[in-house]
Order: sequence, then structure tokens, then C-alpha cells
Amino acid sequence: MADGDLHLAYSSYNSLPGSDLTFGRVESGIYCLTKPAVTFGDPEIGDQDLPGEDGVRMGRDYQRSASVTLELGVDTVDYPAVRWYPPTMLGGTGRLIGSWSKNPMLLELLKNAGGTRESWNVDAVAMLRQVWRADSLRRNAGRVAALTYTRAGRSRRLYGRPRNFEIGSERFTAQGYTPVIAKFTAVDDRFYSATAKEEELWDYYRLSLSSRPGRPSWPPPPINEVRRTATLSLSGDLPVHPSITIYGPCTNPKVTIVGQWSVQLALTLKVDESVVISAQPWARTVTKYTASGTSAGSVADKLTRASPRLANMTLPPGRLQAQLSHSKTGLTPRQGPRVKIAWRDAFGSW
Repeated sequence: MADGDLHLAYSSYNSLPGSDLTFGRVESGIYCLTKPAVTFGDPEIGDQDLPGEDGVRMGRDYQRSASVTLELGVDTVDYPAVRWYPPTMLGGTGRLIGSWSKNPMLLELLKNAGGTRESWNVDAVAMLRQVWRADSLRRNAGRVAALTYTRAGRSRRLYGRPRNFEIGSERFTAQGYTPVIAKFTAVDDRFYSATAKEEELWDYYRLSLSSRPGRPSWPPPPINEVRRTATLSLSGDLPVHPSITIYGPCTNPKVTIVGQWSVQLALTLKVDESVVISAQPWARTVTKYTASGTSAGSVADKLTRASPRLANMTLPPGRLQAQLSHSKTGLTPRQGPRVKIAWRDAFGSW
């Protein structure tokens, strides 16, 4: 993505299309008239009066979400802004609305396929409205979109949902231009890196293939020793909630972030079974998956009493040590769990 690009993405669901819309610059046909305006929600203050005394007692404060208001110009004076070819491909089952190309040859094909500036503009506004309607999100609690903005050579994103959508004056629609005001509301006030990070831990001996799978190699591939400790490097400004995936086989797996917290599950995972602990604000789930990858439901009740609440499982910026432990009953040296800790660095602004 280039400076000035915005990208709104969310997945399709059943017959409802998802979004893959890149806009923001003039080249897209849907561009920003002003810089995206960020508004932070008022914090919830927990101050309490002190009876019979001056002043107040400072309580627990909660930071609320951020929102972005976009003033957009939908411009089809030169080319259509709906970049599918043929246009009838737009929005089919499982497709992504707004997945388009700015290839000059495609633009000429679309331009020569017929239509007027007004018809192109009406179609573009309708597409943008469909994206902002977000049918595959709003019908399912917890589903979110990612709004990514690139400026100063870096891309950062908010997680949330498209909200208000207002079509401005249609005075110039016949000439191929309509202003639109659209709003996006995030689940929190963190701006996440577009690049995800992860570290792995494991407690078994494993082979490292030094040649292509299925072909013998000489000398024999080396054996990687167990790795029960890893260093997490967070370079953001704000603490983040990680996603922790634990793969079996193991019993009572425990992941410790030294000096922060430890999370443990009181259960046994078989080979290829896994549990995903999603502490992110838009998830907050603990889900078990079978060997076939099918969800086996929530196992949040298997978290031990000593484990923190998911809302309190945060990783502060800096370098942290992660440790893995579990019960080894019945396991051979080549068997044991693997843990993946994933996160995105978080910042206070774009």
C-alpha cells in the first residue's frame, strides 16, 4: 500500500460477501477530501467523593474506543470506480466487494464496456454503501473488520465495524462526482501494526529438514532441541492482548510470561488437537479444535483459577520471556506440545 491508501477488509460469511476495498487516493476513484479524522471516546472515570474530606479518591478508569470519520469523494469523471470486469462479477457468493485493479488496460476495457459518468458514479456509491452495510459482520456478534491506513511509509489498522454512512449532495452526480461521509468505529483505541508477530515454544525433539520433503539428504538433518523459553519483542507504544495456540499432545499446559502472568489449562490434548486462547478485545474466547480443525466448543471453564481474566492478559512493550511447562506423563522424547504466541504491536495513533 502507498501513502494515502485506506483498506477495509472483512471476510465473507455463507452467501454474504466480504470486503477488500482499497481507496483513499485519487487513483482509486474513491478518495479522501481531508485527512481521516480520529475521535477518541471519553474515558469512564471511577473517581469517588470522600465523605467529610476534601478531594476525591481516584478509582479505576477505563479507556473507550476510537472512531474515524472519512470525507470521501466518489469520482468517476474519467473511469468507473467499480473495477470488476465484467461488472456482473460484483458481490457474488463468497466474493469480496471492491476487490479491484487499477491496471490501465482493465480501466480502458471497463470504460469501453459502456455506461456514462452518472451510471458509473451511481454504481460506485452503491458499492461503497454495500461495503459499509457490512452484512457478514453485523449479523454475527464479535465479528470485526480491519481498517488499515498507510502514511509516512507505515501501515496501521483499527479493528471494528463500518457505521454511519451519509451521501452528500448529488448536485454533480450526473457529471461523475458525489461526496460521501462514512464513519468507522473501533473496538478499542489501539492502532495495530499491519504486520503480525509470533514466537513458538515446543517441548519435544524434532527433525529439521535440510532438503525437500520426501528426498534423502546427507548428512542427516539435525535435531532441534526442546525450546521451552522464547523472547518476545514488542516495539509498540501500548500493551496488547495476544492469541495463544497450544497444540497437543500434552496435559495441563501452562504458558508463563515472566514477571506478568501465567495461563494454564486443566485438560489433556491429544495429538493434533489444539486450544486457541484469544485475548483480543474483539474475541475473548478459549476454543478447542479437533485433529480435523473443527471447533469442539469453548473450554474457558478449563482455565485454572490462578489464570488471569482474558481482559488482563496483556503484553507490555519491550522484551519479555515466555516459558512453557506441562505434565509429561506417557510422552516419549519425540512427543509434546507446541505453543504459538501471536500479536500485533499497538500504537496510540496512525
